[in-house]
Amino acid sequence: MTSVPGPPTWSIGTWPFDATTAMITLHSAHRPDFSITESLVDEWADATSVGSFQRVRTSAVGPAVADALLAHGFTVRQELDFLVRQLDADDDTGRGHRAWRIGAVRRSDAVRIDVAAFGDEWALDHAAFDNSCRATLRFRTRGVRRRSALPFSQPVGYCLTGVSEDSSYLQRLAVSPTERRRGAAGSLVDDALSWAHRLGARRMYVNTDVDNAAALSLYRRWGFESVGYHLRVMECDRAVLSGRRSP
Repeated sequence: MTSVPGPPTWSIGTWPFDATTAMITLHSAHRPDFSITESLVDEWADATSVGSFQRVRTSAVGPAVADALLAHGFTVRQELDFLVRQLDADDDTGRGHRAWRIGAVRRSDAVRIDVAAFGDEWALDHAAFDNSCRATLRFRTRGVRRRSALPFSQPVGYCLTGVSEDSSYLQRLAVSPTERRRGAAGSLVDDALSWAHRLGARRMYVNTDVDNAAALSLYRRWGFESVGYHLRVMECDRAVLSGRRSP
């Protein structure tokens, strides 16, 4: 019996901190075999034809989708390395970090850290943060503080981890610029691996900009390896996209 995949599911929103950019979130588009049709791009043209949008930008998509969008007038806005790590029993308990304390984090603190780490163009706002939390069946957010800090001090970093069935995703990891390269990020990765394995995940995925040498070095130290292809954030001027629907 052959399984026939259903039509791609997608949603439209506003790019964080930029009301002139429409954000198309294409679900499961990170898979290398995921493809789209011309009619789907026409749907995007219709959906973004109202309002004040000047451009359309996608979530990160795999190579097949990216190639299809290039043929429809899109360009590559960001290129991301896509990495994976297998999980095993050694990840179950975590390794502990004497200098850092992991605990709960409020959404407002997570967004504050995200903006400081990534800047307005690539940071999450509150709506995007909530959408990221809903992207998987289960999720957890964690903040990191120095062990020497007061109990109610603000966290200096956070991570958002999601789990769906036997796969997990390090969806977001950010550390305040003043606290980088001191072990905070590593403690968050360790905590995420431990939690995901306890929930039954067999692997963890993460993506990061191909030019982010520090992040790539961190993930490789923790055993992540490239899956063999990149993800791309694609962008198109709305006038070009709308022109597809002109008679």
